[in-house]
Amino acid sequence: MENKVLTREQIAHFIERGWVKVEEAFPRELALECQQFIWEKLAQFGVDREDRGTWQRPMYYLREAYDGGAFDRCNTVRMADAIEDLTGHGRWIDRGVYGQEEVVSTWGWWPVNFALGADQPWTVPTGGWHWDGGHFRHYVDSPDQGLLCLCIFSEIGPRGGGTLIIEGSHKVVAKFLEKHPEGLEPQEGIDMLNLEHPYLSELTGLTGAGEEDPERVKRFMDEWHTDADGFKLRVAETTASPGDIILCHPFLYHTPSQNHSGSPRFMCNQKTPLKERMNYDRADPDDYSPVEISIRQALGRK
Repeated sequence: MENKVLTREQIAHFIERGWVKVEEAFPRELALECQQFIWEKLAQFGVDREDRGTWQRPMYYLREAYDGGAFDRCNTVRMADAIEDLTGHGRWIDRGVYGQEEVVSTWGWWPVNFALGADQPWTVPTGGWHWDGGHFRHYVDSPDQGLLCLCIFSEIGPRGGGTLIIEGSHKVVAKFLEKHPEGLEPQEGIDMLNLEHPYLSELTGLTGAGEEDPERVKRFMDEWHTDADGFKLRVAETTASPGDIILCHPFLYHTPSQNHSGSPRFMCNQKTPLKERMNYDRADPDDYSPVEISIRQALGRK
């Protein structure tokens, strides 16, 4: 399958670890213009960009999606091509007419992280770990979400509220979902897998010392864990700049993180539903998308 934006190294990184960052997927100046729009929306909560005294909550949720103006111009061909480098070109519902100059979509929802957990020591949380898709029943070939796309509208440095991900967890989820051809409701599946997988059980606080463990960051972020199926797992913190996107496998575990930076983090999620179910038995091996390849590898198919 021809790649238009991502390098072979980036594709390999995605297949193995479950995510890849695409720098300048849309222009930085447009991202900052959108950020200013969100600042103006936050005025409904009494938030003033120039007055830190008005930043009363650690997190503000704008449960809305926006388009028009700078948002429409953020729908670049580079971004769309990067998404389809992973899902397969022509397989993303919202791409519209292939080759068009812009992709029509809305941008939302917005969890604006001002200072989540800033009053507590920075750690790897036990709560919030999930893979996305609360609106559909999950199967190993579900078409409802081809990728999770994290769209960045501010600088996000270390311990600055970037999304935490479990590298390699997409393989664990793929193997788990294959065992349940009847399909699972999202929270049902997450709860079941957390209980049965020792690494996830400890990470989510079902076993072990939980967040009180002083070695927690070292064990989960600095060291790799190899599970019983040979899958390598590690928690990683995403960092990025305005205009970057982080493309995550639809099965990748992730959670919000604490923001100790003193600067608000602006981002939203884009969903990328597919036209058809994923196919792990294509007639032409060159037709497999990187998402499909990663799942085939997890299922032991050559």
